Amino acid sequence: MTEQPVPSREARQTDLGLRRLATITVATTLIVWWPAFTLGVYKTIFFEQIFALWAAATAAFVVAVLLLGRRAQPAVYSLLLPSVWILLTWLSPADTSPGHDVLFWLGVVVTLAGFPAMVALVLVMVVPGVESVRRPRDTVVAVGAIALVVVLSFALGTQHPHLLTCEDFKVSGNDQPVNCTQGTGIR
Repeated sequence: MTEQPVPSREARQTDLGLRRLATITVATTLIVWWPAFTLGVYKTIFFEQIFALWAAATAAFVVAVLLLGRRAQPAVYSLLLPSVWILLTWLSPADTSPGHDVLFWLGVVVTLAGFPAMVALVLVMVVPGVESVRRPRDTVVAVGAIALVVVLSFALGTQHPHLLTCEDFKVSGNDQPVNCTQGTGIR
């Protein structure tokens, strides 16, 4: 029986870092696929998804401030972007005025711009040792995989008449899209 070589400390840390990154990648895709799909199907993101982002960011902000206090980095305040967006939207008249539309799209842009910082902060808080993922190539692969799932989810949403029936949407509790395919279930 031959003895297997013991992996070096660096190899074990790299392996652990890659497993953490893989976990983060899979968990993130489980979160982002649904908004991308609904955007493809309905041409909108549901309010539940917007408020889920707000809830996660707000909880992360409170935890960061309470646990880190004065040591909290200025980037922690990016977690307030969804709250600011909601507050500004609440303060503006909910009609079809150009001001409301400008505010809405400004909120979209600001939230999307701040999203990477929000995700990074949340990951540092909830995934022990995530800082050990240091190889840029690995991070680029993970971000690429997440982006691919977002794009494919959106594409699947636009192609729903070829994949799902009106009954599928009805049974799942969603509105039936205008162009859904009649039938009794998954095609």
